Amino acid sequence: MNEVRQLRAPNPGPFTLDGTNTYIIGRLVIDPGPAIESHIDRILEQAPGVEAILVTHRHADHAPGALSLHAHSNARVYAPRGVLDDGIVTKRLRDGMIIKCGKVRIEAIATPGHTREHYCFLTDNGDLFTGDTVLGEGTTAVFPPDGDMGDYLASLRRLQERNPARIFPGHGPVREDAMELLGQYLEHRMMRDGQISAVLQRGKAMSIDELRSTVYPDLGADLEAAADAQLLAHLLHLIERGIVRQSGERFAAA
Repeated sequence: MNEVRQLRAPNPGPFTLDGTNTYIIGRLVIDPGPAIESHIDRILEQAPGVEAILVTHRHADHAPGALSLHAHSNARVYAPRGVLDDGIVTKRLRDGMIIKCGKVRIEAIATPGHTREHYCFLTDNGDLFTGDTVLGEGTTAVFPPDGDMGDYLASLRRLQERNPARIFPGHGPVREDAMELLGQYLEHRMMRDGQISAVLQRGKAMSIDELRSTVYPDLGADLEAAADAQLLAHLLHLIERGIVRQSGERFAAA
């Protein structure tokens, strides 16, 4: 079994939790994180002979560190299309691509939903590196139009089919209960779909503001924008399924 080392970037926040997790397996680095010099220095200390860098998605707390890490190491860089400059990317990720680095063999799995280009990585022994598709605690944000709830649910089911043993998330603690956590993530999103649908089935067309006060009654003002984005993601998913219809800024049962 390959040893996995976790380094946490010093970028805590509402969406990053305690900070972005960077993972080192042998001479392979997954998600070098934000462009914070002290964090890149720590990666180089822990992986002085880094040969390969994998990036899950383009967000500023996951991808930019690859630039500096590549400049210091000349390591191969694997990233989704549209993430980082072509000049430093050795290969663009493809679904099912196998990346080998020393004794490490890892598969790239396309998991759109959080962002359209998101990838997860799975080792032969069932270690799943999920970026922002699954977090170690809490739930992942899906922000339309880049994020898509239907794609996100399909990606969660796809990861379930791979039967991972452990989850190494982009934020939060490592989880030994991979399959249970994936099930909880799916259950939570389907519960929210059902909750929104049930509210609209009462017959009144509602705006997102009105839905928020019903679905998230005790929400702090600082989280309203994020909640609105999650409601919109669910509503668009329900519209695609013919359960909800939209008229202007109001939504109603179809």
